[in-house]
Formats: sequence, structure tokens, C-alpha cells
Amino acid sequence: MKPKFILAFAAFILFSCDRNDEVSEIQPVVNLKTSVTFDARVGSADFALNKDFTIGARIYRFSKLRYWVSNITLVDSKGSEYVIPDSYYLMEEVGDLNLSGTIADKLTYPARKRETIDLEDIPAGEYKGIRFSVGVDARHNDNLSLQSGELSIANGMSNIAWMWHTSYIFSSVAGTVKEGATSADFLAETGLNANYKTVSIDFAAPVNFARTKGLFVDLDLAKIVDGIDLIKTPKINAAQATIMSALATNYGSKALTFGSVSN
Repeated sequence: MKPKFILAFAAFILFSCDRNDEVSEIQPVVNLKTSVTFDARVGSADFALNKDFTIGARIYRFSKLRYWVSNITLVDSKGSEYVIPDSYYLMEEVGDLNLSGTIADKLTYPARKRETIDLEDIPAGEYKGIRFSVGVDARHNDNLSLQSGELSIANGMSNIAWMWHTSYIFSSVAGTVKEGATSADFLAETGLNANYKTVSIDFAAPVNFARTKGLFVDLDLAKIVDGIDLIKTPKINAAQATIMSALATNYGSKALTFGSVSN
């Protein structure tokens, strides 16, 4: 091999390596973002406060809906999981709430509607499902001084009266219910570690967040109150442990289902 040819060949190899190194350096790790909207409904109707809804033989008028969504995990098509860090979100639709007697003598929590969570830094790929919990895990529920995500006693979703145990209220729905001439004001709440429920949802088809703007999860209040007699037991808390367990099970096994994706 002639010396000039050897030198030219060596220069070509060096140039190729430099180009490959340059290309690899400018290839970023692609992280994506999306949103998850928890779309509250009553059967096929859109949920709204202070509106009459017929569920079975009863008429419900809701004045409050609040619940914790926590520990969100996205599952990709290969079964690998991406855990959203510090994912504790308070979902709610409420009017002005008087929190007097909970954390302060005079405190009003302003009217708020929150149904969408923004998720960022999602690794690129195709995802087949999502997993999350309704409530707060035992580590944080047993120690309200631990801060993560939106956890705070300042939102009125903590309680010091349930079985003398300071903890978070996992879900709270209130309003009135009537059947014929009989009616009741109800407040149905869940809490305590045994009622922390995890929901796993498979998407109808694999989702790529490079092409998908958001996910929709349906929350059906008709299924939340399914089998719960809120006229007979209008106040549900730790004092009604069996009924509260059934209410929590409804959140975990019936009420939350996959809705759709937006592209």
C-alpha cells in the first residue's frame, strides 16, 4: 500500500470518528410531557355542582367533590415503568369552603375546579397503561409533617377526629339526596391506610406522547355511590368503617375507567 494512500485512509477514519462523535453528542435524550384529565361524570352526563342528577330512584345534588390522586406510574409497551416523582395531586370541584375549626379559627378555601394534572419529563416510547392511587400512602398518611407534591394540611383534607388518628381524608363528596318525600344532607368520606386504593388502567391502544397531548380518565359518581345508602347513613367516616370500606372500594374498582386520548 502506498504511503499517500495510507495517510488518506487514516485521515478518512479520523474524520468519520469525529463525525460520529459529533452526531452522538447532539442527540438529546427526548423527554416528553402530557396531561391526565379526570373527567367527572354522573353516568353519561357531565358532572356539575348544585345540579340535580337522577341515579336509580334517587335525585342527587352535589355540593363538593375532592379526592387525592397519588403515585402515578406510566407503563410502557415492554412493561417498564416510569414513576412520576412527588405525584400527590388534590383533584376537586368545590365552592367556597369554610375551614374554620380545622386548621384555623377563620379560613375560607376559595371555590376551585381542578381536574387536570400536567406530567413532564416522560421518557420517549409507547405506553400501554397508567397506574395511580386514590388516597395517600401510609408513609405520608401517618406523618403529616412529610412534604411531597401538593400534600398539605392547609387544604382541609386532613382530619384529627377519625379514631384519634391524624391523617389525610382520601376522598370527600357531599350534597343532598332525596327519594320521594325523604331526603338527607350527606357527607361521604374515605381515609385510613386500609382504604388506600390503587387503580390500574390499560389504554385502548398504545400511546406515544410525542403525538398525544393528553389522557382522559372518567370518574363516574353514580358508581361511587353504588350500593351506598346515603339516606340511611348520610355521614360516612371512620365511625362507619364497613361502609367507608365499601365506598373506597367503589373508587378503586368501579368509578375510574379509561376515557380517551387527545392528539
